[in-house]
Amino acid sequence: MVSKNSRFFVAAGIAIAIAAAGHVTQVSAQTTSYQPPPKRVSPADGFARQKSSFPTPRTADGHPDLTGVWNGGFPSPAGPYTIRRMGTFEPDQATMQRGVAWNKPIYKPEFWEKVRSLDFSKVDVDPAFRCMPIGVPRQTAPGKIVQTPKELVFYNATSTRFVPVDGRERDPMDSDYETWSGIPLGHWEGDTLVVESVGFTDQSWIQWQGYFHTDEMKVTERLRRYGDLLFYTFTIDDPKVLAEPWTSDTYVRRLNREAKARMDETPPCIEQDLKFIVDLYYRG
Repeated sequence: MVSKNSRFFVAAGIAIAIAAAGHVTQVSAQTTSYQPPPKRVSPADGFARQKSSFPTPRTADGHPDLTGVWNGGFPSPAGPYTIRRMGTFEPDQATMQRGVAWNKPIYKPEFWEKVRSLDFSKVDVDPAFRCMPIGVPRQTAPGKIVQTPKELVFYNATSTRFVPVDGRERDPMDSDYETWSGIPLGHWEGDTLVVESVGFTDQSWIQWQGYFHTDEMKVTERLRRYGDLLFYTFTIDDPKVLAEPWTSDTYVRRLNREAKARMDETPPCIEQDLKFIVDLYYRG
């Protein structure tokens, strides 16, 4: 038989244990600081963290030698951001390309409807569909670079650009041109080549998602070489339509180490007719 006193001591012991547990919990809550969840790393940021085990060659004047054929479509596993081209599921919306494109230009509120309209309209609104040049910066990093002390040559599938780095001043008349690739002028900031371009037509797009711009756009490209890797970004200033300057993801290109590597001629663009296209919204 259990006495009343025994029951009393058992109950008292339970109460003391509960109180002690509550005290420990309070002390733990007070001593443990809040730890926010780790920051997510976008696929593009992940690609940009690549490293090279090769040495970085330099020219006689001490700058990194950017000369070479540069391959790769990073940061998009589906290829460069030039056209909607999937060929598998949901081709028009390019699911994989959109999935890695966390970084987007911020337009002023009154222009988002135009972006949406261009993005989801028929293929013929895209200048690339009509055999127009891809333009800068939509063509992204150069496919081939030839470097001299006073000038660099950037070659891409649809353009060849000559970038002076001889210390000249910008000609004020450059902004009056309406070109697809802009009027470039380069200079070195340490080991980074900085190329500033103005004088653009407003017919080109920044990227395939309907990201348009005006003829007052200024593009600043930055190229830096580490070993056999070339890192490329661009920043767009267009205060007419953008709420703030926009800097792209970091594009990564790898040097083609084949001694006889070459850039082949671009196939001619074939004019298309909407009347003969099965899916008017597929830009493939």
